[in-house]
Amino acid sequence: MILLVNLISFLLLGLLLFLIPGCSSTAGHVKTSNEPNFYYISGEINANTFDSIIKILKANHNKQITFVANSSGGWITGINDAMDSIREHGDVNWLVPRGSICNSACALLAISSNRIDGELGFHSLFATYKGHRYMMYGDNAKLVDKMISYGYPRELVEKLLNSVNIFYRLSFKEGKLIGESLSSSP
Repeated sequence: MILLVNLISFLLLGLLLFLIPGCSSTAGHVKTSNEPNFYYISGEINANTFDSIIKILKANHNKQITFVANSSGGWITGINDAMDSIREHGDVNWLVPRGSICNSACALLAISSNRIDGELGFHSLFATYKGHRYMMYGDNAKLVDKMISYGYPRELVEKLLNSVNIFYRLSFKEGKLIGESLSSSP
């Protein structure tokens, strides 16, 4: 009986630590680099990631900033403020090195930057379950309009965010879109 109580206590403590911001091992990390104005984003994107990006950009508003990303994505609740901060800063590079990924929420952050190098993976903001279509994000029209305001054509944005059960990939080199492709997996 004591063993069972100890096991339950241990599991509850683990769950509590997981729920406290910053304690999850999969929390989105933004780390500084030895190179000035380079920051690394890895792990699951979440509100902590957005807050870190906003703070970095506010502290460095007159400097070129480069985010080096390797993330499969994460949560997008609160992403609008981070996207706006990236866009308003005006001098943000987003780098996805070969062998790294930048999918989903990571790609939405990247698309807000002024220059992108690497491949971004997008998927639908909708999900279908038992014949019903659900929004995975609360205000899809606002996100579509935001991306169009960044200069991306409506047709491309709609392909990126409305493709069901596929990943739509964009490839960038030196800030220029160089390719598009579809895949069935991230």
